[in-house]
Amino acid sequence: MAMNEREKAERQRIIIVRVFSVIAIVSLVFLGMVKYQHTFSENKWASNPDDRYKLVENLFEKHNLIGMHEADVIALLGEEDSDKSSFKISRKEFPPDTTLVYYLGVDFMDNQWLIISLADGIVYEYCIDVT
Repeated sequence: MAMNEREKAERQRIIIVRVFSVIAIVSLVFLGMVKYQHTFSENKWASNPDDRYKLVENLFEKHNLIGMHEADVIALLGEEDSDKSSFKISRKEFPPDTTLVYYLGVDFMDNQWLIISLADGIVYEYCIDVT
């Protein structure tokens, strides 16, 4: 009888170890997928405009936009996506000749935009706003 209980306890231990192993593997795969989805690349930026909001934080980490020339920004992000309109948070107009605007996707119900302001063709500030 004692052997039966030992075998039962051993089986339970094996099942618990396997369950936790599967949970750990699934968690690592999930975290890897999330990290990949939030890692900026020029290809992902260009091919997934609706998902750019996932990439923008990593873009800021990898590239210091402040001080970049307009041509370098366009080489990195492509041609801008929008005509200049007013935005909800900043509530100001951005002059078309000194602003680059990139669509980031939908945040809840609002369209998110990356707004890059230029002075003499050089980025001096940027912000994220919604329409």
